[in-house]
Amino acid sequence: MKYIIHYDIAAIILTAIILIHYYHKKTIKQPQSHVFTKLMWLSLFTDVLDIVTVAVDEYRLPSLAVNLVNVVYLILFNTAPFLYYMYLLTLEKRRELWTRKDKLILYVPVSCAVALIATSPLTKLIFYYNPADGYCHGKGFFLLYIAAVAYMAGTVGITYIYRAQMTIWQRSSVYMYLLASAVGILTQVFFPNVLMLQFAISMSLLVLYMSLENPDEDEDQILGVYNRRGFEKVVSAAIEEDERFYLLVVTARNFQIVRETAGVSFCQMMMKQAMDHLKVNVKPSLLFSISEGRFAVMVDGSREAEEVTEILQQEFDRPIVSHGMNIQINISILQIGYPEDVASIEDVMDSIDYAAVFQTEGTDDRVLHGSGELLNKMRYENRIQQAMQQALDNGTFQVYYQPIYSTEEKRYNSAEALIRLIDEELGFVSPDVFIPMAEKNGMILKIGEFVFRTVCEMMARERIWEKGIDYIEVNLSIVQCMQEDICEMLYGIMDEYDIPYSCINLEVTETVIARDILWNIMERMTVGGVTFSLDDYGTGYSNLMNVLKYPFHIVKLDKSVVWYAMENERAMCALRYTVAMMQDLNKHIVAEGVETREQSDILEELGCHYLQGYHFSKPVPEQEFLRKLT
Repeated sequence: MKYIIHYDIAAIILTAIILIHYYHKKTIKQPQSHVFTKLMWLSLFTDVLDIVTVAVDEYRLPSLAVNLVNVVYLILFNTAPFLYYMYLLTLEKRRELWTRKDKLILYVPVSCAVALIATSPLTKLIFYYNPADGYCHGKGFFLLYIAAVAYMAGTVGITYIYRAQMTIWQRSSVYMYLLASAVGILTQVFFPNVLMLQFAISMSLLVLYMSLENPDEDEDQILGVYNRRGFEKVVSAAIEEDERFYLLVVTARNFQIVRETAGVSFCQMMMKQAMDHLKVNVKPSLLFSISEGRFAVMVDGSREAEEVTEILQQEFDRPIVSHGMNIQINISILQIGYPEDVASIEDVMDSIDYAAVFQTEGTDDRVLHGSGELLNKMRYENRIQQAMQQALDNGTFQVYYQPIYSTEEKRYNSAEALIRLIDEELGFVSPDVFIPMAEKNGMILKIGEFVFRTVCEMMARERIWEKGIDYIEVNLSIVQCMQEDICEMLYGIMDEYDIPYSCINLEVTETVIARDILWNIMERMTVGGVTFSLDDYGTGYSNLMNVLKYPFHIVKLDKSVVWYAMENERAMCALRYTVAMMQDLNKHIVAEGVETREQSDILEELGCHYLQGYHFSKPVPEQEFLRKLT
């Protein structure tokens, strides 16, 4: 038979090019990369041996030589699917996580194939050779196809199981390998003299290299260091090998401002200058560009970490001149140590993401240690955000009501509506924890609307004014006040449930007043009869001018003021004069934090119109609140 070997020659050239590029570039050594390296060399040797087998058969060499060459070739050829499957398995699962089923699929088919091939010169089951007929397939040659199909099925299985973790391009490379193998095998079956199977496999190897192993994908071409993908690979490999290391993650806190002021080119120049300076002191292979305005340095020990931290601070303490301007880059540095601070690449990336938020929220700390405590805090906050989103999606936020006692009428005549988050996993989450988070991420808008709608629905259903409740206090956050259509939204919900506007009291803090965004809202809402309360008076931004300037109907004395007055004569004197002043200004006074009968009597004697606190009732669910009114 006259064999066509042109495809084998092309396969050798293609595989050699891949190998040269692979070793020429900076390659990150990971467990799967070691398997890929073996797969490339195996493919090259198999390409060459495919031509050699043709030569030894064509020139009718001695049987021993023919048998030896074909045994080696077939073993190498049938090891390729084994290595490909091992590559994907190693890519998706750490070796210590391999199950018994994983190992059976991995080792049994190749072991059986190698045993059958190695004994074939004696059994003639897979192939045989005689001078008259030359090289021939044995009756059991199909068993090799079964082994190959087993690995192909396993490859499909891994791709399906971990499809969410793979990109379309990565999944396509797997399918390309399977398709190429199938086409090559079918071509060999129907056209046994056309040796194109190795070329098809080399093409799939090229696609695999470009999608999963291409070193160019791990580099920042401008800065000449590893990028975020390369960073994750290097850190993952170090953790896999249990190598101790320290990471210094540098963030330019004012990067956006600098980019807008000096331009993108300047920012790139600035980052490259910092990288070049560090390359003198740190191995270039341990520098990483993670994102715009953020890069990382990997060092071996804590002493080296401190030295590099000092170098970084000195580097960025000097202003950079651009277009006649001195530009100061304000940096923060996150220090992470393995294994004391983190245990996985997920821990590392979570710490970096959390620190990026933490270090841009006004803290003056330039160096932050990424401890396990920081990581746990971040994950707890993420879980709370998930719980808030689930509560919004499922309508499972709860509105509690804390009755307010009228000292003149000797009964409950109003109440404050308070949002509560009770999660199956987290349990009760304090509003002091989730409300600030909701204000940062914007969820407070939907939460505020949910509370207001729930209150209006309850008031309309129960006709609460007929039960002696004059109004319900609903908190209005600073984020809500910044919405242009806030008044339309509030009026719209009250109209939807046909609620008298005078039955709603909107409670705000002086933080809202400090932003100078309240006057227009109060002017528009008070026209309809809605009243306003000033909460937490006596703390924070407390300013008498706010009481004089804005038309507050109610002023609420903060519980800390009430408690301190009960144990300090000077504070009691101040409280007494505050209450008298509010009375003279015709303001209604609510004293918060009333917890004992003694406090209640004193506050009533001082002239407080309303009392709120655990002495009368803690915040309770709707049905319990309604029972208190009967």
